Amino acid sequence: MQTNIPNTLFCLVFTLFFSLVLYPQEVETTSLPVEAVKDSVTPVPEFNTIAQPLVEQDSIKKDSVKKPQFLTDIVDYKATDYMRISPKEDRMYLYNEARIEYGDMIIEAGLIIIDNKKNEVRAYGIPDSLGNYTQAPVFTQATRKVEPDSIRFNFKTERALVYNSRTEEADFKVKGMVTKRENDSVYFMKNVKFTTSEDIDDPEYFFYARRIKFVPEKKIVSGLVNMYIADVPTPLGLPFGYFPLTDEETSGFIIPSFGDSQYGYNLQNGGYYFAISDYVDLLTLGSYYTNGSYTLEFSSNYAMRYKYRGNARVRYEKLFNSERGFPNFSERSSYNIQWTHSQDAKANPSSRFSASVNLGSSEYYAESINQSNTGNYLNNTLSSSVSYSKTFPGEPQVNLSLAARHSQNTRTGVVNLSLPTLQVSMSRIYPFAPSGGAKKGMFENINLQYSLRAENQMNTVDSLFFKPEMFRDARLGAQHSIPLSTNFKLFKFLSVSTGTSFEETWVSRTFDRSFDPVLDEVVVDTINGFDSYRTYNFNASMGTTIYGIKNFGKDKKIQAIRHVMRPSINYNLNPG
Repeated sequence: MQTNIPNTLFCLVFTLFFSLVLYPQEVETTSLPVEAVKDSVTPVPEFNTIAQPLVEQDSIKKDSVKKPQFLTDIVDYKATDYMRISPKEDRMYLYNEARIEYGDMIIEAGLIIIDNKKNEVRAYGIPDSLGNYTQAPVFTQATRKVEPDSIRFNFKTERALVYNSRTEEADFKVKGMVTKRENDSVYFMKNVKFTTSEDIDDPEYFFYARRIKFVPEKKIVSGLVNMYIADVPTPLGLPFGYFPLTDEETSGFIIPSFGDSQYGYNLQNGGYYFAISDYVDLLTLGSYYTNGSYTLEFSSNYAMRYKYRGNARVRYEKLFNSERGFPNFSERSSYNIQWTHSQDAKANPSSRFSASVNLGSSEYYAESINQSNTGNYLNNTLSSSVSYSKTFPGEPQVNLSLAARHSQNTRTGVVNLSLPTLQVSMSRIYPFAPSGGAKKGMFENINLQYSLRAENQMNTVDSLFFKPEMFRDARLGAQHSIPLSTNFKLFKFLSVSTGTSFEETWVSRTFDRSFDPVLDEVVVDTINGFDSYRTYNFNASMGTTIYGIKNFGKDKKIQAIRHVMRPSINYNLNPG
């Protein structure tokens, strides 16, 4: 059965739905510990009270009350068993699968009572044949749904009491014992559970807050929050909580997952996400195990359009085997640092920076408790590379490159570092060349270049990584090279090229070798400290080209043979 509701109820029902989830402005309640929190439902009227003699619904053909001007749609209602109006009580009853609909707003319940005298609308569930509470109210607007145990709403003051409301926002399921409405988009709730568990009535774990502020599709802000696992309170708590509910990037807490492992019961990967700006964020995560083991992780993504993008991650693990005081107790720590950076090719044509870093403890992948490392268990090599290059245009052009490299064998623990490698080169210059025209003669053709290569090498093991011993055994060296050359004509037909090369090497360590007649062997002494040595060489060459032809006659199959000879003389000098 379905019909249009009388005009006297149009305003009442519309006001009910206009309040969205029917929450009150002010509700006085008493804070209860979670152990004492019980589902509370407004008492359902006795069936005999409801089932008073019915009055014909359509006996009132017209209403003297003027139809409100703010209604923009038809309000429909229906019920499976019956619908009746009681003039004596000035009430309307809808019983069993009752439903009221206005636009995109729908309320469904086992029993809906509209009390025109008290300006109230009440919605309840009803008991079934076994006495179970069924057909609890369901409020729906568009895609949002709220499922309380009962609703009591005053359409005149727009205040309401909602008992044991259940709703879902983003990945959170929220259940509040008592809820009040501040306005159309802000609600206050008391004695609240919120969780990501599937069953909000019997969750595996949940956060309990005595008071929260709830803004649908935006956030949950709470006071003191405690975490419960299997209804058992844990020492984990926060003086306040902020939980974002939007799809947009925003800061907020990350709910840890609960588990059990060889290190005991644990809470894994809980933390806080910082949405610092549109260009960079920061994720902080931590895990705790009941035997004392813990992990910390920090990761960040950053990007600047048309310039660069990258991400960085640092993870530290402190693991304890067994318990303190037991003979098999041991502890170990491991870490891992990862960083990738790439530069847009159009950002700066004359310079480029890139990074790909993966370094850490050798046992990180083999013994890590991070679930994401399972697939890397057989990874035996860690390597890193960071490089920067810059070109300085002009005459002469200078090219500079700076690089750091790292390779590590996780089985042997050997670490090889090049930290850093510097290379500088200058293009060829002609210091005596004229400003215009061709270069002639020996002096005008004199040219030279310059190049520098410097490198700091360290060979160590991961147990000494970043310790003083690693830097003490470092090998630092630099080599400067200046080649100079020229060419000219001699006696018109001879081409002469000559040049010299000067090299100077700087080192941070030298070795003194001597023969020990007592030991009958060569003894090598290491001398730490700056030292340098120089080498040079000289080269010259002279040559010409001779062309010849031998004619055999035009009547021959081979009429002529043309030949070329390039005789040359070379001289090199490399002083010892």
